[in-house]
Amino acid sequence: MTELSSLLYKLKTTDQKVTQLFENKLSISLTRYEILQRLLELAPCSQVALQESLQIDQAAITRHLKILEEEGYISRHRNPQNQRQLIVNLRGKALHDLQDQPSEQHLSVKQQMQDIFTAEESETLSNLLDKLINGLENITF
Repeated sequence: MTELSSLLYKLKTTDQKVTQLFENKLSISLTRYEILQRLLELAPCSQVALQESLQIDQAAITRHLKILEEEGYISRHRNPQNQRQLIVNLRGKALHDLQDQPSEQHLSVKQQMQDIFTAEESETLSNLLDKLINGLENITF
């Protein structure tokens, strides 16, 4: 159990470092950054579809989307065919900052992060993290 405990603590420390990096160097939370990245793939899409693809709860997605909307990165509107559904779309600022003309600092940080692992190491880590997530979800009490 000591090895597992140490491994889980390393994951927690890694999460903290990544959070600090995004907030201090890129001025955005990792969750909001990932929301924008998903929207680059999915937009326009429903808020529920976005929430499900990120596997975060409804209150959290609403909170993050509100901030992104206030910062001018996204827009939300009711689906004319289903008034209960909110549609999320990227605005020009997001496309400019993420795709068309990302800042040098953004590109530099992203490249340095990508250089940490080889492609094979990234794939192995991704598979191991998926295995850990699935295993944790299947633990019974």
